[in-house]
Amino acid sequence: MNTRVALLKCEEYNADVILDVMRESLALCGGNDALNVTGKKILLKPNVLFDSDVSKAVTTHPEFLRAAIRLMKELGASEIYAGDSPGFQKPGFRAKRCGLSDVCLEEGVTWYDFSHGTVLRNSPEYRMVNQFMVSDIVDKVDLIISLPKLKTHQLMYFTGAIKNQFGLIPGLSKSPYHMMFPGRHSFAQMLVDLHTAVKPAFAFMDAIVSMEGPGPGSGFPRQTGLLLASSNLLALDITACRIIGYDPDIIPVNKDAIDRGIWLESSSDPEVLGLSVSDVKIHNFKKISLTGNPSQLIEFLTPRFLKKLEIALSPRPVFIENTCIRCGQCVKICPADALKLEGMILIDYEKCIRCFCCHEVCPEDAIKVKRSPFTKGVM
Repeated sequence: MNTRVALLKCEEYNADVILDVMRESLALCGGNDALNVTGKKILLKPNVLFDSDVSKAVTTHPEFLRAAIRLMKELGASEIYAGDSPGFQKPGFRAKRCGLSDVCLEEGVTWYDFSHGTVLRNSPEYRMVNQFMVSDIVDKVDLIISLPKLKTHQLMYFTGAIKNQFGLIPGLSKSPYHMMFPGRHSFAQMLVDLHTAVKPAFAFMDAIVSMEGPGPGSGFPRQTGLLLASSNLLALDITACRIIGYDPDIIPVNKDAIDRGIWLESSSDPEVLGLSVSDVKIHNFKKISLTGNPSQLIEFLTPRFLKKLEIALSPRPVFIENTCIRCGQCVKICPADALKLEGMILIDYEKCIRCFCCHEVCPEDAIKVKRSPFTKGVM
């Protein structure tokens, strides 16, 4: 297994500069031995949580995608596609506001509509899901290359290259997975199953401007000035976690992936080339606080009043009435049917599974994640 991770400085969103760094990073990872795209059909999979202004750092930057497209052309790819499926989208979604679809148009690349699905059967290593319904683009390409954004994540603490594959599941079809796997660790196992099924070939991580704080959609842009690359997406994610100050072994996706022993046997296995983590580690990066997961702990707590207390004290979505525009996206994506729009958003906390899908898709930052036993439906 290739455990190399390229870690390089990249300070600006200039496609020519990024392309040079991508070339160098690929060479450090092994060149054609790590990624051979000659004559192949390629999907570039950016992170588009929702179509947000690029200044908010919610999505992979369009110039990062432009550089990746040019690299694929340079390496001899026969066809190049790009695309993603936000949690709430209509057929024909195009990432216009964040500029990704415009880059595709300018570079002569197809922005692919992920609305149509196909069944992708899993490899024997799956633990939770033996098949997934994913975009039919997987049937049309030879290789998938992940272009994640380095961000925090309310449910999973960190979102990177492995979790980026969740966007291959079309639109609202993602919601049932939150209902089936409501705990952090069960959801992580599902994500790693998806990773084993999709088998992305490589990842370039956009860590030029990252997101800290209440990510993945409502956090704060943070200039980090880095680009990471690897054919081993777990090794890349572990390295990124260390840079922002997380112990990679406590991130559920990393832990489950390491336990399987397919990509790495230990979190100490990644061979970081270029810069060292100690050279660039960010000591004051605002991370998600580590907490127990009510969906996993409640079954072990007795008597009944302790179960209710655990729910009451756990982090929860809180709606800010003055900021909310009543668009209803949170209601449509809620897998537990815990939300209603009746002049304002009302939430049934007994139904809420704390998946924070509502928080992810809110376009106005009108949902906060707070720990309070006294919170009513709307603030």
